[in-house]
Amino acid sequence: MSEKKQNILITGSSGSFGSFICREFLSEGHWVTGIDLNDQQSSPIESNQLDLWRFITCDLANSGQVQAVLDEAHSIRGAFNLVVNNVGLIYNAPLLSFQKGKLQIHDFDAWNKVLSVTLSAGFYVTALCAQKMVATKSPGVIVNISSICATGNAGQAAYSAAKAGVNAMTAALAKELGPLGIRIAAISPGFFDTPSTHANLDEDKIAHIRKSVPLRKLGQPKHIMSAIRFINENDYFHGKVLELDGGLTI
Repeated sequence: MSEKKQNILITGSSGSFGSFICREFLSEGHWVTGIDLNDQQSSPIESNQLDLWRFITCDLANSGQVQAVLDEAHSIRGAFNLVVNNVGLIYNAPLLSFQKGKLQIHDFDAWNKVLSVTLSAGFYVTALCAQKMVATKSPGVIVNISSICATGNAGQAAYSAAKAGVNAMTAALAKELGPLGIRIAAISPGFFDTPSTHANLDEDKIAHIRKSVPLRKLGQPKHIMSAIRFINENDYFHGKVLELDGGLTI
């Protein structure tokens, strides 16, 4: 990581990945702003980091709220040098299912919520942060957290569609933002050893996945962090999705 002190934004800062990323950047002495719907899942700050850390409560699926909180954040330290669009919502449901003797379809409200949180939120944040970067002539880096599910995972149509959208959005915006001095890329994690993985998959399934990964292990949050550092430091990496799955999709 560059020794230069950076102004960093992390969305979904209360989750497993988000809280870890916040703690790592804070430990390196960077200014970090975390945005999430609540901050109950993590307390990333140490007593000597109070002046570096700022948490903002926001429904990231609400474009009006996102604009308001980013206007406030930008007024304090200006444009962000690094933005990590980490927020997402995993939802498990098949398109069709039999329940109580009836054929049911996927909940439409759930579909809209998953896409709003997992895809639209990143678009809102990227647009507003890029606008500030360009207006102040401050080059920056945007990292979108995608997923191995972007190729389609049975039972996760909404989440898969949202993450596929993240990849396509990254590619499209790379063509627009590159000439403006803004780099954007995505990271596509495979199966990681996090509470959300254990909450959404039974242990037998996790054991099977672990055996299927050539490295015979699940990823750890530190692997996401090193990937973010790579993208942030390598000023020729742009517009691509960095697959981080232990070789599962070879």
